[in-house]
Amino acid sequence: MSRDIFRSRLAKREELEIQIAKQIGELLREHDPTLHLPGIRTASGLAAMIAAQIAVQPQSVQRSMASLEDHLTELATDFVANVVETAQSNLDQGIKRFYAAAPINRDGLQLPDDWAGPVAGPSLIEKHFGINRSTLHRWHKRGDCIALNAKTSKKPVFPLKQFLDGRPVDGLAQVITVFGDQREAWQWLIAPNTELDDEPPIDLLIEGEQDRVIELARSSRS
Repeated sequence: MSRDIFRSRLAKREELEIQIAKQIGELLREHDPTLHLPGIRTASGLAAMIAAQIAVQPQSVQRSMASLEDHLTELATDFVANVVETAQSNLDQGIKRFYAAAPINRDGLQLPDDWAGPVAGPSLIEKHFGINRSTLHRWHKRGDCIALNAKTSKKPVFPLKQFLDGRPVDGLAQVITVFGDQREAWQWLIAPNTELDDEPPIDLLIEGEQDRVIELARSSRS
């Protein structure tokens, strides 16, 4: 292969990487505005490099990728585990001593940072979703949306998945009423449910199946 052809292909691959990384970064920020920039850059950069490098492989190699399709989850999980381990091992030990420890959770309960999915405070929600604080607090006070105590914030945070088109998803208030506890309601909403083919109930609320979810919530309490 001549040097000019090699340079041309390299330039095309690098341009593809840039475009893929940009789009993935935008999707990640839209999915969770609380994601930190280093995480976004790493995730989008790695995904872009992998995709672009596979895309420029010979057709025979691309066809052989079919043998991996049933193992993608395992491959990705192992890859990410190695990335995380490498990132953590690269931290300077002298700096790590000064990292603030997370507040002790004396009641033994996991806080939403650990299990509730993407969450954000009123400021971020107003900035990224256009829901002003007074409206958010009014919804919370009326039991129309869910707020949870967090270890990374002194004030309650709001799970982002409960909002659709700038307001709480229809049916959420009724589910909260059924459980009588916002934390318990959210745990139930995001957990895979065998009655729904292992789909979490919140996904069905978003899809408009409010009656089915509310009835299932009631039956789970009986």
